[in-house]
Amino acid sequence: MTKNSNRSFWRHTTSIAIALSLLLPTASAAWGASQTDVEAARTKEVMELLEKYHVSAPIKKNLADKPIKEMISSLNDPYTVYFTPEELKSFESAVQNNYVGIGIRVTELPEGVFVTEVFDGPASKAGMKSGDRIAAVNGESVTGDKVDDIVKKITGPENSKVSVTVERGQESIPLSMTRQTIQLPSVTHKRFDPGVGYLSVTGFSGDADEETAVQLAELKAQGINSLILDLRDNPGGLLDTALNMVKLFVKEGIMIHTKDKNNVDEPVKFSNGTTQPFPLYILVNEYSASASEVLTGALQDYNVATKVIGMKTYGKGSVQTIFSMVSGGAMKITIEEYLTPKLRKVNKIGITPDIEVDGEVPQLVTALHEAGIPQIKVALNKKGVTVNDVPVLDSFNVIRENGSVYVPSRVLSSLLGGSISWNDTLKSIDVSAFGVTKSYPSTSGELMLKNGSGYVSVDHFAESFPQLSWSDDGEQLTLTATK
Repeated sequence: MTKNSNRSFWRHTTSIAIALSLLLPTASAAWGASQTDVEAARTKEVMELLEKYHVSAPIKKNLADKPIKEMISSLNDPYTVYFTPEELKSFESAVQNNYVGIGIRVTELPEGVFVTEVFDGPASKAGMKSGDRIAAVNGESVTGDKVDDIVKKITGPENSKVSVTVERGQESIPLSMTRQTIQLPSVTHKRFDPGVGYLSVTGFSGDADEETAVQLAELKAQGINSLILDLRDNPGGLLDTALNMVKLFVKEGIMIHTKDKNNVDEPVKFSNGTTQPFPLYILVNEYSASASEVLTGALQDYNVATKVIGMKTYGKGSVQTIFSMVSGGAMKITIEEYLTPKLRKVNKIGITPDIEVDGEVPQLVTALHEAGIPQIKVALNKKGVTVNDVPVLDSFNVIRENGSVYVPSRVLSSLLGGSISWNDTLKSIDVSAFGVTKSYPSTSGELMLKNGSGYVSVDHFAESFPQLSWSDDGEQLTLTATK
C-alpha cells in the first residue's frame, strides 16, 4: 500500500476533503500477478487501511475473512468507499464540478421540460437558448417525459453524437451536437437593487475559494450594503477551499474541531483572514452538506452570519481522505468526525437555521427581505423566474384551472413576510401577515392540495391581503408585494 502523504502532512496543509475528497493518483497492481492473487492482495490492503484509519476503530477480527464489500458494509458508513480506477476518475470530475453532456440546465414545468440556462459548450454552439422546450431526443418525442428521463437520454459518452429538437415559439428546431466535458461554474453572483449582493456556491471545488473572492470583490465594487451567500444543494467539497472562504469573513480562529478514532481533537486553525463591512445572510437547505455545513457552522459560531435562512442541513459531519492502493484502485475512508468551533455536533444532526423557510423562492424572498429589500416582484414564465427583474434559478409550480390561478401558499406568504401553518381541525392553510390571519380550507375553491403542497387561489389571496398585486396572461405570472 502506498500513500502520497502521511496524516501529519494532511494536517499541516489542511488538505483534507469533506464529502468530496482530494484525489490522489492510483498505483497499478503488479504486472503478471494472477487475478486471484490481485484480489487477495487488494482485500488484505483494504482491511489494513480500515483497521489503521477508520474513525470507528474497527477490530481486525471483525474484518477478517470478509470480501471488500462486506468489510465496508459492516462499518455502517456510507462515506467509506472503494473506488476502481474508473470510479475514481468519475469522482475526480465530480469534485471539480465537471460532467459529460451538452451544457444546459433544465426545469420541468406543466407544459414540459424547458431550458433555463445554457453554458459554454455544445448546446451554446448549436444555438440552443433559454426558454426552449425540449421536444425530442435523437428523433424520439419526449413530450410528457419526466425531466430525469430526458436528462438520461441527452447525456452519454464523451465525443458521442446526440440530436435534440427544441420548440421555440411555433418553430421546431433540430440541433445536432457532440457531447463534451462541461465545466460548470462553482460560483456565480448577482446584484439586487438597491444594494444586496448575492453569491451562489454550488460546490467547494479546487478554485471555488478564488472565484468567491473575485466575485465578492466585483460585488463590492458595484456597491452593496448586505450579502446573501447561497449554499443550498451544495454537497460539499475540499476542506481547504472551505477554510479559505471562512477567511473571507473571519480574521483568525478555529474552523472545526476534529476527533479521530482515538478521540483526539486536532482543531483546524487559521489566521490572516479578513472581515466584511456588511451583514451576511446564508441560505441552506436539507441538501447543504459537509463543507457547506463547515462554512455555515463556523460563520454562525463567530456571529458573522446575521441570519441563516432555509431548512436544517443534511448532517454530514465527518472527514474523509483518499488512499491510493498498490493493488489497484483507491479507498475513501472516514478518518474523523468534526464539530463546529463552539463544539456543536453536526454529524446526523445538521445545522439549524435561524429562520426556517421551506421552498426555493420563499427562501430567497425571505433572505432579500432580511437583507433590506421590502418590495419584491416575482415573475414566472417558460424561461424561468425573475426576482426584481433579476433572473434566478429558483422556481415554483403554478396551477391554472377553471379560470383561476393557484400559487404555492409558501410563495404568497413569503412575499408578505408572513407565516403559514396547517390547521388540522379545519383542514386549512392559515396565513398570517400584517396582523391578519386568513384560513383557506381545502373544501373550498380557494385551496388546492397537490403532491403534498397547498396552492392558494391568487385572486382570493389578494382580496384578503391587498398588499399583493398580480397579473397573469397565461404565459407569465407576476406577483408584487411589500413586506
